[in-house]
Amino acid sequence: MHSSYQNRRQFVKLLLFLLLLFASCAARPPTPHTIYYNNQPPDAKGNYQFEFQTSNGITTKGAGNEAGAVGVVQYVSKEGLPITFTYVADENGYQPSGDHAIKHLERQLEYIRTHPTVDEVLSRRW
Repeated sequence: MHSSYQNRRQFVKLLLFLLLLFASCAARPPTPHTIYYNNQPPDAKGNYQFEFQTSNGITTKGAGNEAGAVGVVQYVSKEGLPITFTYVADENGYQPSGDHAIKHLERQLEYIRTHPTVDEVLSRRW
């Protein structure tokens, strides 16, 4: 059960990193920076939560435990459209919802397939 939880948590972290990466390609200003970050790592029972906001309009919030995770991601597309989708990750897998969820999920999965694993510690040093 613990390894499944760790895999799910790593997938969610990678997904959020990728969302930030993809959305920052269309960012205005060109070099976005974090304006708010709050992370509560897992407690003794495995409950965790996080949220952040960047200067280019990306916001995300998520929470979870061994049973799964839930969250919301918001940003502005290259076309200037506000994008919002939610997700649930549990025993049924990763389940995004929202008008643009499928299109962006396909891009994220392609990125994951074609790129090496993210070094979480190094990725925090931007």
